[in-house]
Amino acid sequence: MNRMALSSPALTDEEVIARVLNGEKELYELIMRRYNQRLYKICRAYVQDGDEAEDIVQETHIRAYQGLPGFQARSQFSTWLTRILINEALGRTRRSKRYVRMQSRPSGNGEGREIADSSASTTNNPLGIVMNSELRTILEQAVDRLPEKYRIVYLMREVEGMSVAETSACLKISETNVKVRLNRAKEFLRKDIGNVYGGAMVYHFDLVRCDRIVDHVMKRIQRYSTPT
Repeated sequence: MNRMALSSPALTDEEVIARVLNGEKELYELIMRRYNQRLYKICRAYVQDGDEAEDIVQETHIRAYQGLPGFQARSQFSTWLTRILINEALGRTRRSKRYVRMQSRPSGNGEGREIADSSASTTNNPLGIVMNSELRTILEQAVDRLPEKYRIVYLMREVEGMSVAETSACLKISETNVKVRLNRAKEFLRKDIGNVYGGAMVYHFDLVRCDRIVDHVMKRIQRYSTPT
């Protein structure tokens, strides 16, 4: 399927789901590409390991695919999907187990490979790449040091730009609590690294990782019948 077509905003989540349930499995790729970055970054805040977060995102997509007939649109699909991810991440943390890494994955830790940004402003500037790499490392380490309840809210609000209402629904806490935790997270970060921090650079998510997640999940769901 053409990736440009898949990235088109013309189809709503609900329309994609209806067509998937009607047998167009390939459209599930649109859902994955729409939410992979959000799921990965939120998951990283729970498990603090890039490869394990990737595995959990894959499992989240499988569980969501299997559960599509049960989605009743009482909440946004994105909220429903994020709740599945959170439950999977919490379960993985409690079990303290890791999924076997995909054999096709290049050796080494994915975090290091994804540090360098491919933006035009730094691609041909080695010093700029190093500075961005070092800054991102500092930011990620500072975020990792946040207490979990603040780290999760920070990732949802500042990194992924989720609304207060959706963050509240995903975490099952009050909107007031969301605001309080975000403010506390920012206070911790200011004390930790000063005012030099920003959301977009934290837990960088690149196209290679996105493609890997999509390819792995699509191969798995092709073995399943259409959810009913």
